[in-house]
Amino acid sequence: MKGTLEMNAPLPEDFAELFARGAASATGYEPQDLRIVMQKPSVERDESGGPLVEVMFEAPAKAVKYLEKQAQDPDSKLAAGVLCRYLVARDANGGFGDQCGTVSTLASGARSLASEEAASEDAAPAPAPQAVEAASPATSDEAPASGNPGIDVDTAMPYGDIEPFGREDTAQELTENSITESDAMVDQLERAEVAEEKRAVFRALTRLRGAAITSFDGVARAQTGNIDDFAKEYKWRDQHPIHHLAQQESDISKWAFPDF
Repeated sequence: MKGTLEMNAPLPEDFAELFARGAASATGYEPQDLRIVMQKPSVERDESGGPLVEVMFEAPAKAVKYLEKQAQDPDSKLAAGVLCRYLVARDANGGFGDQCGTVSTLASGARSLASEEAASEDAAPAPAPQAVEAASPATSDEAPASGNPGIDVDTAMPYGDIEPFGREDTAQELTENSITESDAMVDQLERAEVAEEKRAVFRALTRLRGAAITSFDGVARAQTGNIDDFAKEYKWRDQHPIHHLAQQESDISKWAFPDF
């Protein structure tokens, strides 16, 4: 199982070995069971403004949950060990005060212990299986000392040699592709909604324009019809007779040959 922890930056070059030993001491597992997969700078910063690093690691499922829980507790066994300066929050001056006073000593002691163990393994024969089995419960019994339940360590894992599925960069690529496609889908839906709104508004205005033109045409026809009806019923010459001079002088007997 994979887990993620946010730690104070910068991390040393041998942090992978340091993390394995510190996490193994806090959980009761063997250092080879805890492996760092990826380290990348975090976009967030701690309360003092210091940089953070996201550390992704692989470990048994119980160990992952146990480490993520201990990382949030400054009094836990994990935070009190060699990983103290990478887990405990910095103070206002960017230091750790007295919280991690012996961290450098612990870290150097862990590295020297590793060197001594490597030398002793080359010089001495491998320990008997009984000794390893006797030592495992002792380390696993140390986990409840920090107030957390112990972890049941299964040393006979039948699937330890199976090749891991996928890689971190593949998962990151799939995640980014999913986000991109989802954003494109939302943008396309928004564009479709805008187009539909414009079409509906234009259609409504067109119908309104047609109704307005129809009403205007009806008013115009009615008005011109009223004018025609008035013109048919009322004649100006009937109410205002016209006396034409030509009609009055058409009788020449009256004006050309008057009777004397």
